[in-house]
Amino acid sequence: MKRKFLFVLLAALTCISANAALKRQNNYLEFSGEVTATAGKEVVVNILMTNNLTITSWQTELVLPAGVTFVKVENTENWADAITTNGNVLFSETETAAATGQKVAVAKVTLKVDASVVAGEYEIALDKIVMTASDESTIAQKEPKAVKLVVEEAHGIKGDVDGNGAVGLGDIEAILAILAGGADTPAADVDENGSTGLGDIEAILNILAGGGN
Repeated sequence: MKRKFLFVLLAALTCISANAALKRQNNYLEFSGEVTATAGKEVVVNILMTNNLTITSWQTELVLPAGVTFVKVENTENWADAITTNGNVLFSETETAAATGQKVAVAKVTLKVDASVVAGEYEIALDKIVMTASDESTIAQKEPKAVKLVVEEAHGIKGDVDGNGAVGLGDIEAILAILAGGADTPAADVDENGSTGLGDIEAILNILAGGGN
């Protein structure tokens, strides 16, 4: 009798485990594929929801490499309710549950890649994913959903010393400030002679006069 009870219990636990695994397989969040970003700039990436249950809430934690920081998150029209944050943890719940059979963007995440990040391949991920269905069942992912982040080297505008996206008199003022003892920057070496000097101001004036860059 005891052996039979253990057999039934084991079968029940196996069934529960298989059902939980099936839910994790069919209900999850992920980034929308490989992300390409530029050092020193922001990048927007979508979070997609795949679900075969009617989902009423979800949460996840952003896992980011050094030099990449979370800026903000916005909901999309496919997930009408606001998303709250606590550090890198995102959470949202809704009274208008997400219908089943979807794979759509539910959030837009803005990340900032620091200018110091070396060009190359990195990884960003969604970890500790927990989704709640309308039947109050909880689906927790055991493994992070990771995707490749490709960081490209920044290619600035030649002569744009002050970093405002254009060449102008402000760039000359920036060089004069450097020559007066301010912090130097590689962007100030407009004539590419290895140092900042009056020749860089002449190079900017040449650009402004239509002499090219």
